[in-house]
Amino acid sequence: MNGNGTSRRVRLLTAIAAGAGLAATACGSGGSATISAPPASRHTAAEQAATLNWLAKTNQMWTKDNFSALSQVTTAEMGTVYQAEEHQAATAKTSSRRAFQLTGLSITVPCHRGGAAIFVAYGDTDVFTLGQGMQPQALVFERAGGRWKLAAAVNRPGSSGWPALCRRGTPASASAVLTPGSYAPDLARVLTHAQTGARATTAAAAPFALNGFLSGSGSITAQAATQIRKDRSGGVAFSGRFTQVPDPTFALPLANGRGYWLVGFLTQSNTYSSPAGLRKAAWPDGNPVAKPRPPVVHHETETFITTYAAIDPLRSAGRTVTLDGFFGWPLTARAS
Repeated sequence: MNGNGTSRRVRLLTAIAAGAGLAATACGSGGSATISAPPASRHTAAEQAATLNWLAKTNQMWTKDNFSALSQVTTAEMGTVYQAEEHQAATAKTSSRRAFQLTGLSITVPCHRGGAAIFVAYGDTDVFTLGQGMQPQALVFERAGGRWKLAAAVNRPGSSGWPALCRRGTPASASAVLTPGSYAPDLARVLTHAQTGARATTAAAAPFALNGFLSGSGSITAQAATQIRKDRSGGVAFSGRFTQVPDPTFALPLANGRGYWLVGFLTQSNTYSSPAGLRKAAWPDGNPVAKPRPPVVHHETETFITTYAAIDPLRSAGRTVTLDGFFGWPLTARAS
């Protein structure tokens, strides 16, 4: 974790978080109001120890640029995030860095079928703002290779708070609106359409509800339309798309058999194209040009790893899936 490039946030990513009532990830947005965690499960000493071990190893990476424990404490999306930061660590300055904090820790061990081994750690932490403010986070840990490893992070949902997960017994047997396997590809299709700036419709958003992620002034759709309009006025073409990544979706049963909390991973890719060449330090929409910046820039590509959480009700007539959580982190930005 080195912080290089953390000021370089595509406005769309920030808008997604802001429009959905979430705190923007790793952009120095400061603190946010505390969101109470769901009631903790009993007998979670091992899970708490694993969470604190992850924090300690992350602090080694942050304060000492020592990434030797990366594969011991991260997997899936978080492994990708930490690897991206490791690649930039050679130019980072660590002499004045303070260790990250984690407060209000609460552990939930969700009920499940099969051999999945997962727990969710809730708390306020400044890990994902790189020390620039505490944020409520849900941290999803997965048992992999004989160790508990951080697989995903989700910023706090909107005013409803964290969804209550099933903590004992077995989950409901009824079918969900989306299967875990269809969540990520369906979401990639809907978000890619939203990023064209086309007017949001129920049909285009299906099977997802038109909440703050997909409609309204702070939505992906509205922010993309504004970004595209500004770039076109400056002779620049902007396009974006979302694609599924190999990491599987987590489907955590909700309390009282009400459905599932889905946590899935996507890659967001943005492309700028300037046939005449851009000689300024920022694109017309205000997003800085990637560094190192050539004197004349014709293209720029950016990639982000993103997590979207959703409430998936059990299947019945007229039900839709509601997006309710987000996490995003930059991987690469190249100008040419």
